[in-house]
Amino acid sequence: MAALMAWRGHDVTLWSPRGGGTRHLGHELMTRGVLAGAWRIRVAADLWRAAEVAEAILIALPPAAQPSILQRLASALVGTPDILFAPAGGLAPALLHQFATARGFVPRLGALAVPPALAARGADGVVEVMALRPRLWVGGLPPGATHDLVTLTERLFGLPAVPIGDILAAGLAEPGALVEAARILAPPGVAHAVGRLLLGLAAERDAVGKAMGRHDLPGIAALVSEQGGLPAERRPLAETGGGLAFLEAMARASRTPVPLVSSALQVLETAAGESFSPHPVLAALEPAPLARLLGAAG
Repeated sequence: MAALMAWRGHDVTLWSPRGGGTRHLGHELMTRGVLAGAWRIRVAADLWRAAEVAEAILIALPPAAQPSILQRLASALVGTPDILFAPAGGLAPALLHQFATARGFVPRLGALAVPPALAARGADGVVEVMALRPRLWVGGLPPGATHDLVTLTERLFGLPAVPIGDILAAGLAEPGALVEAARILAPPGVAHAVGRLLLGLAAERDAVGKAMGRHDLPGIAALVSEQGGLPAERRPLAETGGGLAFLEAMARASRTPVPLVSSALQVLETAAGESFSPHPVLAALEPAPLARLLGAAG
């Protein structure tokens, strides 16, 4: 994503909570594949330096890291930069909104259902960009900000963006946990088993979306095929479990049965020997803003 923004002519600063994502970088990010080049970037030593001059902030964090890092980010905000989450991370924008408003900031927050590129960093540190998405889906908080955040997304990445309504819709649409659960649980050697299981999981996601008044979720086939197929890199088990836990929580809130999702979550928790519920963001959200979000969802 940093390479895409640099390709568009933006000045990009990267910050990594533990430094592992940026340790190999100097002032240049190398990419190959469908986006090939050497892109000038900055690496910030700390979050405050990264945030203090930012006009827009892009957040890409695993669920477990979100509560603590978002609280630190709220303390580091200067002004009211527009902020995008890619991917959505459940209701992570709502958690940042909670932290920011407590300090008197009211930023516009957007959530992308999917990242703009399918990419992986090679052993040599060069990022292989396998595919760029032909379109992106963006939800906003407040919902009235979605149009401007769609425009920002297109300006940052140079890719068409489609409004999806709000952050709840974007969080429900995020496909990563369903894709990885299907890959883990489909029996090997059975033709089309991953695809069939994925369609079954996605049908339950769609039912939750409809029950919550989110009828415009992009189809799972489009979400997967438009990135060029299944990603080569596998998601960490905790991220997959967290995504399933979020969807199951939304199913409970909307009184929608999701037997496949619940079973997949239970199987993964049993195999891992740990619980992935509640989703870290849902656990950190205060009851009142969470109730407002879910109440607005019907």
